[in-house]
Amino acid sequence: MSHHVLQAAGVSTPAAVVEKLHDAERASTACASAMAATGGMEREVLLALDCADLCSAAARVLGRRTGDKAVAEAAASAAALACEASSAACGAHADHHEHCRLHAEVTGETAALLREHAGA
Repeated sequence: MSHHVLQAAGVSTPAAVVEKLHDAERASTACASAMAATGGMEREVLLALDCADLCSAAARVLGRRTGDKAVAEAAASAAALACEASSAACGAHADHHEHCRLHAEVTGETAALLREHAGA
């Protein structure tokens, strides 16, 4: 989605933020699936699924004009928290599993971008 399309719709969130949320959702889902297949990482799987769901919801809320700025901020904050928690959990396995390394990297970047956008 281009920034121009979002801007024309009255959305103030940069397209890069929405796209990064979609990237985090995909990375989280892929990592959760890979961890579930290997077994034994229940906490990390649940954190990754939470992250995927909250990133998806935040992308939808932030990708449209919303009537309540507090709702948009809450969605972004929840997604950032989920990204940080999941990134930390999977980061502990990054040396052993490529999917965890990629997931930790993408979710860490997403959390930082959300925090940066919130501060703008």
